[in-house]
Amino acid sequence: MTLACAMASASPHVIKSLVHTVNDTSLTDSPAYLLIGAGVMVSRLVGKGLTYYHLVVTDRATPSCEKAVERAFMKEGLARWRDCVIEILHMPRPNRHFPGSKESTLYVIHPEAAR
Repeated sequence: MTLACAMASASPHVIKSLVHTVNDTSLTDSPAYLLIGAGVMVSRLVGKGLTYYHLVVTDRATPSCEKAVERAFMKEGLARWRDCVIEILHMPRPNRHFPGSKESTLYVIHPEAAR
């Protein structure tokens, strides 16, 4: 895949705590889709006192998709979004939102992971 990233460099305890918070917080709004491209999707999710992001990258992602993702996170004030990945889920099957894809990866991005 063109767009790949690693887990945040925060301590495992901090990452585990952030993942727990994300998983236990109910959303207060519908997801806001910031970008839907040929092989990527960025959405902002909001819960009580919490904002985080989902980035879906498929095998159909292109270099222009990567640039669009960078712009989307810049607009959100997350220039260092790659330092905020708290969970990575690889799905080795087609993603129904991206016809023709064979696999995808979901990155959960939490702004506090970089602090």
